[in-house]
Amino acid sequence: MGNNQVREESLGYFNLARGLGMVLILAGHSLNPLRSVPETAGFFTGAGSILGGGIIAAFFMISGFGFYRRSPRKCLAIQKKLLLRPYYLTAAAVLVTKLLLALLKRRSFWRHGGELVLTYLLGLNGEGGGQLCGIPIESVSILWFLLALFIGWMIYNGCLQLQSKWLRRGVIAGCVIGSYGLTLIAKVWPFCLPMGLLAAGYLAAGDYIRRNRLLEKKMPGWLWGSLFLVVLICAAFGDVNIVAGVWGLGLLDVAGSFCTGFLLLRLYARWMARDREGRITGLLEEIGLHSIWIVCLHAYEKIIFPWYRVYEIFSGQPWLAVMLCFAGRCAVMYLFYRIIVQLECYWKRKKRKKKITIEL
Repeated sequence: MGNNQVREESLGYFNLARGLGMVLILAGHSLNPLRSVPETAGFFTGAGSILGGGIIAAFFMISGFGFYRRSPRKCLAIQKKLLLRPYYLTAAAVLVTKLLLALLKRRSFWRHGGELVLTYLLGLNGEGGGQLCGIPIESVSILWFLLALFIGWMIYNGCLQLQSKWLRRGVIAGCVIGSYGLTLIAKVWPFCLPMGLLAAGYLAAGDYIRRNRLLEKKMPGWLWGSLFLVVLICAAFGDVNIVAGVWGLGLLDVAGSFCTGFLLLRLYARWMARDREGRITGLLEEIGLHSIWIVCLHAYEKIIFPWYRVYEIFSGQPWLAVMLCFAGRCAVMYLFYRIIVQLECYWKRKKRKKKITIEL
């Protein structure tokens, strides 16, 4: 158990969780086309949505475990490299591919991809499409996570520059409440601003959990009861969709996402109490280690590849279509991942040879 306590201080402890989360996201997106029938009203129809919100909250909280205060300039430089560079590289790859497809098929780029130009430049979360000042827009898809994480890191790092502990807490609470308030004004915001404000709260929660060792510390019964009560109420009556800015029970659903995320992390810590080894575990940990680039690859294939045709071909066997789509996505992403790894190794070798030549 001693080794486990040491590991909990670092992001590496959560590589398995992040890897498993990425696989679940792929599976969920492969299942989405089957969810054409709206859910009927009734108790616990929001259970799936609060679980999804909790998983997203847990992802951000995990990032909070790796938080260290830095100067605003250094924090900006690091997060630009880690988050904004992958975002814009992926956006450029999508737009270039869309342009090439338009040229090959002799069709209008602006009608088949042009809506993504403004979407990526402004980082819009226009789920289901729409218009901004008469210009067609779409959603940045899963890349919203990178933008929200970037904003969250910058805000939380800025908060820690404040001397007063209560002022820091007040600013973070204001960000979380403000995030919900923005969704009441409009659902589409530049640079996924509501999610970025909320991410600052999740990061702060993750940092607080790490510093106070709440994943292993015993908690009083009344606190457990309060956490489960909030989650049960949200599961019974709530409706959570962080990307679309939907909070059926308002701030109670927001609190429910925090509670669910924390409970999932506690469950993970309990599961990790024993050493986890094996090929599958190793593969999931590798996926978790490179989760940012896996997100980017998924965002690319999700937009570029015509997966909807798989469901059309196997319309009479929907579950077979789901499995084929999931397997195809995994294969495509693995191929792209290996290509990126090989290119990275090539550029590192080339850079190293150039450095040696200069020294000689």
